[in-house]
Amino acid sequence: MKNEPSTPIRDYEHETATLKHLEQAESLSRFASSIAHEVNNPLSQIVLAADYLANPRPLSDKMRETIVSYIRDGASRIEKTMNGMIRTCSPIEMGMAPADANQLIDEALGQFEARLQAEKNIVIEKHFAPVLPAILADKRFIVEALVHLCANAFDAMAQGGTLTLTTTPKSFVVSEREGWQRQAWFRAGDEAVIIELADTGHGIAEKDMGFIYEPFFTTRPSGKGAGLGLTVTRKIVELHNGRIEIKNRPEGGVCVAITLKAAAKP
Repeated sequence: MKNEPSTPIRDYEHETATLKHLEQAESLSRFASSIAHEVNNPLSQIVLAADYLANPRPLSDKMRETIVSYIRDGASRIEKTMNGMIRTCSPIEMGMAPADANQLIDEALGQFEARLQAEKNIVIEKHFAPVLPAILADKRFIVEALVHLCANAFDAMAQGGTLTLTTTPKSFVVSEREGWQRQAWFRAGDEAVIIELADTGHGIAEKDMGFIYEPFFTTRPSGKGAGLGLTVTRKIVELHNGRIEIKNRPEGGVCVAITLKAAAKP
């Protein structure tokens, strides 16, 4: 009987590790490129302004003021980028306590009061559940995450639109994502609150969906944001053992859903 040629045994673990390494290398490359872009643009602005000052020529007070403002603006953008990078990579120390999700949303919206008064074409709709379990949260950081998400929504509705904020209680009757090291957050018996933010903006291009949480990834024009809002937001949500999901709405715009665990009942 003829011996059949043996089939090579594929090393799936090695292949998986290799793919993961390549993905990490690609992500690191994009990260480094984004940092360089965010720093080089304002740095070039500072250098041009310094060169203009270095040339011997009479300067009016107005021109001098303009040049100084270019230098300060460039330095401020670099400082903001560096602080954002430090914030993204540094550990966050939190103080957890029971909190009312509806109140936290109102607090976040309060930071946009002046903007909403100036931009009359943006409508805020609230659909808050009248009875919610308290969530276990660091109020400061959840408000910060909500501010990032609201800012993204408002920027996506530059021509006007509606931001709808909804809160819903949820009881998990079956365990979700069992076996996942960091994502087996919700199990049978858990009580939670879902916070949804739905805008009517331009949405997110499907080709960009895989990169939205990457540091410094942004579709905004240069100087209009460093692309750290969603990176920080996801970090905050994960540190609360929560979940964030972002998807385009069929009718247009984006829906963001954050699920946070309820605090233990006394």
